[in-house]
Amino acid sequence: MRRKAFNQTLKTATDLKQFQSFFQAALAHDLPIAIWRLPQDDIKNVVIDLSGQAHQMKIDLEESRPGFALSRFLNPDLKETYFLNADIYFSTALDNIQYLTPPQQLDEQILQYQRRFLDTFEQALENVLPNTTPPNTSANDLHLATEADYTQLVQEGVNAIKSGAFKKVVLSRAKAVDLPNDFDHVQTFMKLCETYANALTYLVYIPQVGTWMGATPETLISTDDQQHFRTIALAGTQQYNPDLPLSHTAWMQKEIEEQAMVSRYIINCFKKIRLREFEEEGPKTVIAGNLVHLCTRFRVDMQDVNFPELGTVMLDLLHPTSAVCGMPKEASMDFILQNERYNRDFYSGFIGPVNIEEASHIFVNLRCMQIINNQAILYAGAGITEDSMPEKEWQETEIKSQTMLSVLGAE
Repeated sequence: MRRKAFNQTLKTATDLKQFQSFFQAALAHDLPIAIWRLPQDDIKNVVIDLSGQAHQMKIDLEESRPGFALSRFLNPDLKETYFLNADIYFSTALDNIQYLTPPQQLDEQILQYQRRFLDTFEQALENVLPNTTPPNTSANDLHLATEADYTQLVQEGVNAIKSGAFKKVVLSRAKAVDLPNDFDHVQTFMKLCETYANALTYLVYIPQVGTWMGATPETLISTDDQQHFRTIALAGTQQYNPDLPLSHTAWMQKEIEEQAMVSRYIINCFKKIRLREFEEEGPKTVIAGNLVHLCTRFRVDMQDVNFPELGTVMLDLLHPTSAVCGMPKEASMDFILQNERYNRDFYSGFIGPVNIEEASHIFVNLRCMQIINNQAILYAGAGITEDSMPEKEWQETEIKSQTMLSVLGAE
């Protein structure tokens, strides 16, 4: 009877209350939690890993159990990807909580954790549990670039391109803003969902790692239950003008060439694995919140090409893409590591659900922020080519920062 009453309470609670309760219960037991919503979808999801830690591993998308993945920008051979097992899973499309870890893999200790978590979650739903916040964390090697710092960095990148060191490099920076006194993690996530319909919106907490939140429009790879593989090339940035039809958006040669480089990078990855049968659509102008980008979409039928492991193979080949690193990859990566003067951490890594309802959706982690104590650390970057103007690239990072600033009420 108690479980029936519990499910009824869960069903009637608002989305905000449901996910606030999941978040509070996870924090109370210091458990990894991921909350997300896919682009063009109203369904919000959550997974909790009852082991108390996110496991670091190389993910095999075809063999992996259901869960949620999070990777840093620097991730040699992808062996340091964080993975949250979906020991507890819930979505707003469900009436009750599901347990996606196979029962034979749940020992008695995990079952005890499960019961404790559900008791705490029920207390949170009924407003019995006091609010808690994630433990204090610190940023690694955090350098907050000034406008002078960043424009000088861009000019050095342009000079390196003109000298023949590489063709393109993506240069980023971090920016700190104070959180409002009434900041609420889940409420802010809900604002992201309302504001950015075309993005993966997420809130993730991992013990010893910290709290990250974002709204990223760029699919790295996706696979579904119909054995379709998808990826996109997304580059070029302008401020979105709602009074101007998308078809009337004008692009400069610099943005067109930058986007073409990303598309060529994907096609070259296909060539490496001798994959010739793919669909290509674009480039087209697409909306991503307050911005517009040039986007080319790629699709492969994995059954037709007899390549069921394509998702895992392409994840290995694509990360980090030229949209967050540069071309050629090795030379531009060296320049980034030697000159950016800070640790990107999870910014421009990848993130997303794995084998949830037989589908995986992995995104490049853009338009994101790290929550540290009473501050948000915002991350943004710009693609640099030989035609880049440092002041315009600074403004592009400022515009991209507005994605997070808009939901924080900051300027």
